[in-house]
Amino acid sequence: MNVLNTETNNGLGSTMTKVIATGLTYILLLLYLSGCESSDNKKAAESSSPMMKTGLVAQRQTNPYLSYEHNLSVELQKEALANKYKTLTDHCADDRKNNCTILESELSAGNYSYGKIRVRVAPAGVEKFLALAGTESEITNQSTTVEDLSTQIFDTEKRIKLLQSYQENLLDLQKQAKDDIESLIKVSQEIANTQSQLEYLSGNNKVLMQRVEMDIINVRLSSRVENSFWQPVSDALDEFKGNLAEGIAGAITSTAYLLPWLVFFIILFFVLRFLWRRLKRKPSNT
Repeated sequence: MNVLNTETNNGLGSTMTKVIATGLTYILLLLYLSGCESSDNKKAAESSSPMMKTGLVAQRQTNPYLSYEHNLSVELQKEALANKYKTLTDHCADDRKNNCTILESELSAGNYSYGKIRVRVAPAGVEKFLALAGTESEITNQSTTVEDLSTQIFDTEKRIKLLQSYQENLLDLQKQAKDDIESLIKVSQEIANTQSQLEYLSGNNKVLMQRVEMDIINVRLSSRVENSFWQPVSDALDEFKGNLAEGIAGAITSTAYLLPWLVFFIILFFVLRFLWRRLKRKPSNT
């Protein structure tokens, strides 16, 4: 009976060793795949108006694993900038059909007003958003950056399949090791580790797929520089109240800092004067 148990444990240990060795092979293969990722995936394509050219559309159909990022800079009247900003943000908020999401937005007013909007939207909604941004505006710069993510996506999918196969072997081994507590603990730990890696890779794959299924748009709004001779005078008058208030505030602050020193120097003056007079009287008394 002891001989039978020894043979069983030896067989289970041998099987476990084979599975662990297979796991190490999978891990080495994963490391090899990660090292094979090309650093030349990224490529930029400068496009002239309109940005959504027929060539880009055909390219998207040929390779569905391309990530697109569109950049548009427009210049418009200072008074119209805030309205344009609101129009674009409202349009994105209302465009549920293309799942438009505002990722970043900023609006600054002053002598030089500007705004920037960064959104994520389905490819079908890109052209309309860009057209809306360029309407009644002067387009100063536009470009489209394309990144090929096919290698990263394929490698991630391969890793997921390898880990799933390794996980199945571990689950079979777990059933065989149900009477061996020590082996069962080791197998359970390896299963948990494998599951953690699978969840990480699955999440990473979802992020990559979102980048190819949705486009990024960056719009920069800037106010047009006025060439009028009186424009600087007008701007100065507009800021007169603010500058006056800041000047008064600065004077009050300076007075608060200088007042203690003024009192100190007055006291010092009278002390020195008193000492000087005493020194002058001494020779005459002798």
